[in-house]
Amino acid sequence: MTIDIRLLRQVLALSKHRNFARAAEALHISQPALSRSIAGLEQSLGVQLFDRTSAGVEPTIFGQTVIGRGHDILKKEKELRREIFLIQGIEVGELFIGAGPFPFEISISHAVAKLITRNTKLQVRIDMDSAPAIVNRVLSGDIDIGVADIRHCEDFARLTFELLPEHAVACCCRREHPLAGRRALSLDDLLQFPIVGTIMPPALAALLSPGGAAGRIDEDTKNFRPAITVDSLAAARSIALGCDALLPITPGCIAPELESGDLVILDFSTPWMRNQYGFISRKDRTHSPAAIEFMARMREVEAEAIELENRLFAIYSSYSDSPGGHAGSTS
Repeated sequence: MTIDIRLLRQVLALSKHRNFARAAEALHISQPALSRSIAGLEQSLGVQLFDRTSAGVEPTIFGQTVIGRGHDILKKEKELRREIFLIQGIEVGELFIGAGPFPFEISISHAVAKLITRNTKLQVRIDMDSAPAIVNRVLSGDIDIGVADIRHCEDFARLTFELLPEHAVACCCRREHPLAGRRALSLDDLLQFPIVGTIMPPALAALLSPGGAAGRIDEDTKNFRPAITVDSLAAARSIALGCDALLPITPGCIAPELESGDLVILDFSTPWMRNQYGFISRKDRTHSPAAIEFMARMREVEAEAIELENRLFAIYSSYSDSPGGHAGSTS
């Protein structure tokens, strides 16, 4: 007796959605086709995998066994495909990238464009997620390489890192904000207003505590959660433009808003306001040719982004001691 990989995917989809219609939609097949496949597999195995109820479906003890083994089999099948692609080289390869919000906005798309220009047959998938989620997905093998804030990494035994150039972060706000135009602001001044942005690592949480209106520390992870937590920098920009929330962001991400004057850089600077993201990968995984080529293009784009940020700081900072002058440093 043989079990088709396709059938295992269908069993796992049905287990996840607990509903034939939703599982069929996720699999891009018809509900009758999925029902026939599951019934055929049950007949072949001689056991019932799912109990059908008015509320949906529930795996039986036999179904739970197939589901547990199925996850392992599909993971090994994915690894096998990856090894084959690695041997074949970049031209027919696949590359799965996980990007944190800042690299996603600053450099990922430009680097992938350069990559595809040179390797037109390469298949690329880019997923944007929070930095902690990217770390977990690298560890699980779901993505080949992550580009995210390395300060969220804790599993040093299984992960390897390469820090990209640090980006100086400016604290920005809309031009009508009460703090706009004020000189020599303190951190206490800023913490009286909500912050909009991404989750910040424990190292920054300690500096921002107590956060006042700015946000709070997550008791479980010790990360700092801004008052308005959002992974999309585009959404964060829109929110900052519409209220008195403060937006910590690299100036390259808001160049049009700085030019129009809709957003301004506040007179506040401190060495810890930096973005420290880099490549994150598993130590036991050899980089594919596609990943190596992507990393090379990322280094090129990151250098260009730093030059742009320095120029924007020089033009739009309301204070002379601009952090942009140090934006290209690494540690």
